[in-house]
Amino acid sequence: MKKVSRLEAPIYKKKGFSNPLSGLNDVRNRRIRGIVLPTAFLLFTGILVVYTASSFISLTRFGNSYHYLVKHIIRVILGVTVAIAAFNMPYRIWKKISLFLYPVSLVLLLLTVLKGFPLVETINGSSRWLQLSGFRLMPSELIRFSYILFSATLISRRVINARSRIGTAVLSGLAIVPACIMLFQPDFTGAVYICSIMIVVLFLAEARISHMIIVVLILAGLSMVAVFHEGYRLDRIEGWQGGEQSLLDDNFQPRQASIALGSGGLLGRGLGRGRQQRGFLPEAFSDFILAVVGEEAGFLGVSLFIIAILVLLMTGWNISADADDCFGAIIAGGITGSITIGALINIGVTVRLLPTTGMPFPLVSWGGSNILVTLLGLGIIGSIAKGVRKW
Repeated sequence: MKKVSRLEAPIYKKKGFSNPLSGLNDVRNRRIRGIVLPTAFLLFTGILVVYTASSFISLTRFGNSYHYLVKHIIRVILGVTVAIAAFNMPYRIWKKISLFLYPVSLVLLLLTVLKGFPLVETINGSSRWLQLSGFRLMPSELIRFSYILFSATLISRRVINARSRIGTAVLSGLAIVPACIMLFQPDFTGAVYICSIMIVVLFLAEARISHMIIVVLILAGLSMVAVFHEGYRLDRIEGWQGGEQSLLDDNFQPRQASIALGSGGLLGRGLGRGRQQRGFLPEAFSDFILAVVGEEAGFLGVSLFIIAILVLLMTGWNISADADDCFGAIIAGGITGSITIGALINIGVTVRLLPTTGMPFPLVSWGGSNILVTLLGLGIIGSIAKGVRKW
């Protein structure tokens, strides 16, 4: 006769008791839905916006309006496949993977600054990409992801103690070294991006506030040196501060983005009826895709995108807070922070709160490396949520 556990015994139904595990499962399912639903929304609407934003330039360059759309859909399908695989894997397996993923990512990043290296592709004066068998890889996307995993592994295995000076220095160095390499690409924003993620990791690892303040002050000093060392960076900041009266070249993209956002009004012009992406707004389907959303879907459409990111933020942060171990907590919080910081930079540039820089909107903008890495990270967060036992 099959043995029945106390939780499955009829007494719970007869006397009106509920299964004690039902609430736990409800919370798990709610947290997983909090990851899946906003991700699906951003991916689906991103496909639509990429098409409308790229159709004109695709038609002029390739003779059809679907060139960029087809590539984007392929990357989304591949990314979703990777996310499902990560969701069904035990997340602790990434402890072993991180031990070689971070060094490999660092080597790939270093290759981008080697002059004359045959795999490096330079676009707009920046060598951020590697061409690998027809696939364009951005190592900076991979290094941010691997940094979070590697730091979580070192902390969870007690190799380093984040509350000590040495531990804080090691965690900081693991981010500052790739950040310095990015400055030679050049990619100042990428360097700031990974250093921001480093601050999130230090916070999650419970580093001392005094140590974190010292790190921030050092980074601020290094940033000032980097800005004044390259004249074009200073020109961008001056152009951003000068507004409409400043240099046309430095303000052209944000000015066109502002026109797109302002012309959209509350509800927008309608899907496919935007005007700025028809040769006026450069990078319309990548770095400034939110401006296209604002023009075609209005303030309401932009608000929905921001709400989706906020839902991901709150859900990922709650999963991090309730994780079974510090490894899961740091990964969930670090990846959530990475996605949120990327979105904030993109939004800040689009609405002219930040100087012009190249940063895609997560899960929406056209770009293979960003979509693949972001979806992989969300799959891992879902795996952590699925394995949590203490809710």
